[in-house]
Amino acid sequence: MKFLVLGATGRTGVLFVKKALDEGHQVTALVRRAGSAVDPRAQIVTGDVTDAAVIAKAAQGHDAIVSALGVKKASETPTLITDMVRAVIASAKTSGVDRFILLSAFGVGESLAKASFLVGPLFRTLLRKPYADKAASEVLLRASDLKWTLEYPGALNNGDSMRYSTAALEDVKKMPIFPSASRTNVADFLLRSAVGDTFIRQIAVVLDAK
Repeated sequence: MKFLVLGATGRTGVLFVKKALDEGHQVTALVRRAGSAVDPRAQIVTGDVTDAAVIAKAAQGHDAIVSALGVKKASETPTLITDMVRAVIASAKTSGVDRFILLSAFGVGESLAKASFLVGPLFRTLLRKPYADKAASEVLLRASDLKWTLEYPGALNNGDSMRYSTAALEDVKKMPIFPSASRTNVADFLLRSAVGDTFIRQIAVVLDAK
């Protein structure tokens, strides 16, 4: 399969690109700057991830768009994820690519109500602005015609665990006090969902398995 990857230079994006390439898929990485550190086996396209025309051109001939895009400073780019999602939705009208897998976070939107009493306050305070951006982007996504999948991992870590659980958000009844997921597992889920067309128009909670 062929994937257009947004956020390919981030810590999770790098893992996704390598995993996809190792398994024989083709990857195009849309990056902001020429010379960005991307696996040399990938094709590189330079452009703005919030520009629908740029995304549409880059996505031509691909099977899906995968976003592992993160926000480094919410104060500088408070609507980056919303603007990117809006551009991806608009790009489909030209590119014809309507499969979109997006990395979000547990604690966003409706999942906040399922958070434990210890981590819930963190989502409401320190992470309020970036999570508000993610939540706003997901309102647009739900209203679109895209075949989207949202991944809600627990707190990201750099562990090498290869065992993890997945469940649709509506089926999650109880969460760990401190939910977490390794970036390796998060990247693996992005690829499995893209290849297998799973969790279409659903939110998937991804957690490391004990």
